[in-house]
Amino acid sequence: MLASLSSRPIAMRTLAFVLLLASTTVLRATPTVDLSWLAGDWRRCQDGEIVEERWLGPRGDLMVGANLTSSPRGRTGFEHMRIARVDGAWTFWAEPNGRAATPFVLAESGARRAVFANPEHVFPARVVYWRDGADLMARIEGTIKDQPAAVEWRFSAGTAADCPRSP
Repeated sequence: MLASLSSRPIAMRTLAFVLLLASTTVLRATPTVDLSWLAGDWRRCQDGEIVEERWLGPRGDLMVGANLTSSPRGRTGFEHMRIARVDGAWTFWAEPNGRAATPFVLAESGARRAVFANPEHVFPARVVYWRDGADLMARIEGTIKDQPAAVEWRFSAGTAADCPRSP
């Protein structure tokens, strides 16, 4: 009985060491993703079209975004977006014009760049955000009619109120 009691502390220390080692390995395997450079109010004013995008957060494992686009002919479109960590993977969810949310999983990231991909979604199959100096760049890529296609936006800091009004 005395021998089994004296071996218990060693077993507990060994178990604690194994758990500490495992948790450190898990923490190292899940790199920290900093998307704070995406946050803010962004706008693009070009040829009478106004594209406005706003990103809130990050707070915890969540960022929330909204996009409002208006054309010079009075057409408007909107998109609800969010970026959240789901089962350990950062995922961008897009809901254009109220449609069901489509997930794009973070495929690569850097200090001021994030690429989200969904190879099962034809267009877009990738959503890319990056900073170019003070500007925010956004690009969607994929295929349309079996041909590579992409659309790119350059946003400046600000809101639609900063856009010049048409005469």
